[in-house]
Amino acid sequence: MSLVRNSCQFVSDNSKHVKINKEELQKQVNEWYINNKHKYKEFDEYECHLGGDEEQIVDFLFILDSLNFCFWPQKDYEYENLSSAIKECFQKCPQQFKAESILKMTFEEFQQLLFPNFPNFPLITERFRLLQHASEVLVTFFEGEFVNVIKAAKNSAAKLLNILTTQFLGFQDHAIYQGRQTFFYKRSQILIGDIYAALKGQGLGKFNDIEILTMFPDYRVPQILNQLNVLQYDEELQNMIKNEIEITHGSEYEIEIRANSVIAVELIKEEFKKLGQKLNSIEVDWMLWQMGEELRFDIVPHHRTLSIYY
Repeated sequence: MSLVRNSCQFVSDNSKHVKINKEELQKQVNEWYINNKHKYKEFDEYECHLGGDEEQIVDFLFILDSLNFCFWPQKDYEYENLSSAIKECFQKCPQQFKAESILKMTFEEFQQLLFPNFPNFPLITERFRLLQHASEVLVTFFEGEFVNVIKAAKNSAAKLLNILTTQFLGFQDHAIYQGRQTFFYKRSQILIGDIYAALKGQGLGKFNDIEILTMFPDYRVPQILNQLNVLQYDEELQNMIKNEIEITHGSEYEIEIRANSVIAVELIKEEFKKLGQKLNSIEVDWMLWQMGEELRFDIVPHHRTLSIYY
């Protein structure tokens, strides 16, 4: 998306604390290509994901990606834990996650449903608020069904992204850098990417412009890029990350990490293209994210920011 790419390019061009090592980036791409490491696992290869009916799958993904943020303060809890918990709920009673049911749900019921063993789960009240707000939008404008949001986009990722980022507060992921608005739209883009991947680009997952999406700037991709010396941080920022010091949301440090991750993936995509390997940005993200997940205990820590956006 041009808003994300253009605003992140400005940050990258003016970064003080983060830079992209283009020589190392090119070297890494060549190695990945030679060693066939540009592959990634398919969506349905993950045990934590729901399969079956396509409308139920997109409902599952809407709930998942509405809550898919900021797990790091909770030790030994990751994306797959949340996904597995939601999947189990859907398998037992999918109706409990319909918008009208969520609006009737109490906070205590929500907590017991998804986080029964974590009474102090990070940002849990925000997760409940955002899920209820999203449900209110669905009931008010889309007859209570997320599938109607997808249908309104008419097979366009750009149109779906516009709906998500203009009508759902939790998906309005942006920041201000040197007085300019910078867009990331991590969870809105990953929701579209998940729908596309889960349904293999067919039916409700058919988007004629999927290439407009950028990578999903969160924790894991910049972590692996930093480990590979593709993203280089100044000494102060690198020490903060090494010592697991929290980095404030909206700070120059955080914005530069995320924006340079977006631009680095764009450059990686272009390097693959030179080698005759066509990948879109989200495919590069999947590749890097899976690489980071596999190595997460053996590489430099990820940055730590408390945020509802990722």
